[in-house]
Amino acid sequence: MPYLYLLTTFYAVRPTTMWLGIGIDVLSTYLPFMLLRDSSPIHQSEVAKGQVANRSILNDVPIKLYTSILAAAVYGLVVYGSFRGWLPVYLAVHFDGLRDLSGAHEAALPFVTLGFTLSGYAAQSFLFMPALGAKPDVHDMQMAEFDPETASLGQTVWYNVWGYSKRSRTLIKRTVTLAFASAMQTGLRTYITVEGVELAGAAGWAAMWATAAILVGGVFWWVGDVDGVSN
Repeated sequence: MPYLYLLTTFYAVRPTTMWLGIGIDVLSTYLPFMLLRDSSPIHQSEVAKGQVANRSILNDVPIKLYTSILAAAVYGLVVYGSFRGWLPVYLAVHFDGLRDLSGAHEAALPFVTLGFTLSGYAAQSFLFMPALGAKPDVHDMQMAEFDPETASLGQTVWYNVWGYSKRSRTLIKRTVTLAFASAMQTGLRTYITVEGVELAGAAGWAAMWATAAILVGGVFWWVGDVDGVSN
């Protein structure tokens, strides 16, 4: 979506073309997984008891809706803040042949956020749901037995660096994956296919989306770190 969003907002590509491109990207990714492998238990409404954690929360439709809106709001705030701050000048300097910057100057936060509704839903499906449904593993048991008085230096360092619960580790891994994939796909596709784009310009555009993904992961960590949610 970042690549298509760029073309629609600043290169006068019709929104219908963007949505068609998004639909093709989603179907080309989703259909092979749907046909060739079973859905994760996290995304199944009925699984054996104890197979995933926090099943009642995972099945709660309002929570799915609220977390999707929250993720969309984070994306919207990052993009809107960039539009109002550093991005217009950055694009003008590093995107030779840019047609129009009015999309940044005339943007309104509610409409920008609304445009990321699907991104918000995808983020909560990829980040929040798997993390919330992760059950404690052997690593959690080992960390629970950690004793700072008897632990070696290496064990202490490892505990401080990676001594998180299964839920937090799942969220961190997926957030890093999302941010890296967003940055690489967006940066390379923009630099290679959009005429006049400098490498620094593509990198800056990609960095904005990676930052948004990291912030979404951080917000989801904060949301899930409440009483009543098992680790």
